[in-house]
Amino acid sequence: MSFPAFLTIVSSSVEVFRKETIGYLVGFKGENKYMVEYAIPYQTAESGYVHATVDMDRVGRINDILSSISQGQGLEFVGDFHSHTAFGKSPATVVPSNTDLMSTIPGELNIICAVNMKKRAVRWYENDRGILIGTIGEYRIEIGGYYVEEATIGRQYQRVLIKCPAVTGIVEEKE
Repeated sequence: MSFPAFLTIVSSSVEVFRKETIGYLVGFKGENKYMVEYAIPYQTAESGYVHATVDMDRVGRINDILSSISQGQGLEFVGDFHSHTAFGKSPATVVPSNTDLMSTIPGELNIICAVNMKKRAVRWYENDRGILIGTIGEYRIEIGGYYVEEATIGRQYQRVLIKCPAVTGIVEEKE
């Protein structure tokens, strides 16, 4: 994930803390990976919690815009992001809800940004499950990703490792 995408996801999630945000992910799709260059939050006219589903008409418009202005850079819609927030005494998690899974477009990347009140400051790191974790101001942020395969029965999700060296530092991969 690029630093601009990280900033957009975190800032749009914290901005509406106690409500959910949603947006598109733009970048590149590889055979076994996604490179998220940009995150584009969007607003809905609904008040309260955002029902995090992607409007395919909007996806078409985003791809039309990208194809007309990206000048051969290959940028495309790669998925969406949304936030989860603490509800009462239940902390927010990066685990997709049943509603998330049912609204997921098979094969597309989905990023969840969980926002909770921090108990202590934590430097940004990637945990062993591929979740990006850290604190900003008074918030503890966790960013996790997943996708659903087209042939999956029961809408089982697969985790995606989230990497953002701009915030965690560049770490040599072990062979």
